[in-house]
Amino acid sequence: MATLNPPAAGKRHSFWKTAWEKSFAYQLLFPALLLLVMVQVYPTLYSINLSLNQVKGGQFTWVGFNNYDRLFSSSDFIDSLQKTATYAGSYLVLVVILAMCVALLLNQRARLTPVYVTILFVPWVLSEVVTGTMWRWLFQQDYGIVQVALNPLINNTSLLSNDVGAMVIVVAAAVWRSLPFTSLLFLGALQTVSTEIKEAGALDGASAWQSFWRLTIPIISPTLLVVILMTSIGGINALGLILATTAGGPGTATTTASVLLYREAWKYGDFGAAATLAVFLFFINMALTLVYFRVVKVEA
Repeated sequence: MATLNPPAAGKRHSFWKTAWEKSFAYQLLFPALLLLVMVQVYPTLYSINLSLNQVKGGQFTWVGFNNYDRLFSSSDFIDSLQKTATYAGSYLVLVVILAMCVALLLNQRARLTPVYVTILFVPWVLSEVVTGTMWRWLFQQDYGIVQVALNPLINNTSLLSNDVGAMVIVVAAAVWRSLPFTSLLFLGALQTVSTEIKEAGALDGASAWQSFWRLTIPIISPTLLVVILMTSIGGINALGLILATTAGGPGTATTTASVLLYREAWKYGDFGAAATLAVFLFFINMALTLVYFRVVKVEA
């Protein structure tokens, strides 16, 4: 019996040592996971619970899915979805096309390219509020540089007070701010395309467009998909820049779903309706993300 005790103790020690080693990675991840729960999981669950309640004077009253019925039957909500589709769709198309063009130009490795990249990156370091304020000033009727220059062509019509003009301005401001970062992403992807592939395409008689579409695009498709996902989600959830530029006006001309959410919560104090809209946007973002992973899996 005495001879069996040391091995048993050794096995117990070995078991706890193995368990400690196996859990060590999770122990290192625990602070990050805790932070993720605090800033992502808990607020999401709280918003879902809030969307099922009516909040007045800090008091919660359970209403079930009444907030969702009220939201989906609201003309303001339908109109905000249309504005969101217009804003996000225009923003996505313009950013992807213009950023790709800029990246292709920078990829030519022209002289002073680092200088161009530095200048190009300036808009990205500005906050949304600063960017929106700058663009609002540019189109002020009395002293806006761009507005004054355009007045003879548009019969002194204020673009900020025009429904179409206001949407054009906020889209242009968003594209201007996002273009640098997206261009650099595309530039990094383009620089992974070897010259041998381009030369092989040229030897096979492919034109510049055919080489770009059939050879370059498939190689940089992972980056392209990431850009499309990030830009789509950014467009759908845009808020700060729109508030700083037009505040959702004139009227509801630039009132996207995110702006409507902000108004419901902080202007009208209807936190239940605002949470309902937040949950709806959350599922839209989740759907886009799942589509992205599905496409990536198919391509892989």
